Amino acid sequence: MQNAAFWDRMAPKYAKDPISDQAAYETTLGRMRHYLQPDHHVVELGCGTGSTALALAPGVQSYLGTDVSSGMIDIARRKLQPDGPEKLKFEVAAAAELPPGPVDAVLALNLLHLLPDLPQVLRNIASALPKDGLLITKTALLKEGPWYLGVMIPVMQVFGKAPYVLRLSQSELLSAIEEAGFDEVETILQQGTAPRLFTVHRKR
Repeated sequence: MQNAAFWDRMAPKYAKDPISDQAAYETTLGRMRHYLQPDHHVVELGCGTGSTALALAPGVQSYLGTDVSSGMIDIARRKLQPDGPEKLKFEVAAAAELPPGPVDAVLALNLLHLLPDLPQVLRNIASALPKDGLLITKTALLKEGPWYLGVMIPVMQVFGKAPYVLRLSQSELLSAIEEAGFDEVETILQQGTAPRLFTVHRKR
């Protein structure tokens, strides 16, 4: 289970921090808009303070952003304007908890490497989606980053400065998604201190 208290503490800073690579963010935002259709019901797991949800919600039928952190969700809700899309809602929920009802696409952006129960979450997503439903992810590949991350992160965790993280490689991540019942459609590897892999998969 994710550490809600850690993310509640981080929420104000997270909301103020600028996007570290705006060009990479815009690229993946464009790819998501390509796949998400006007009749889609979308769930974004780990939506944080809702910036991506606000950008994508106008183009789909309904959009639910969930996050384990009530602090993150409070900030996301404050971003909603009175004249904003009625189709967009934010709720507190763990990543393993998908809402009942129709779901055509699930987004998990900068989330999967934070889940100690990753295989179970992926199976839950597969169960919630219909055949050909979309799973769209963006994940830090910490195993493919510099060696010092493997030393620095555990030290930061001891002092409460870092959450639980999985050190995943690209092949390990793709294998986990495929083992849950998905076929790869597209991947984009974006470089950085720790590379991030953007993926689109369809449920078999």
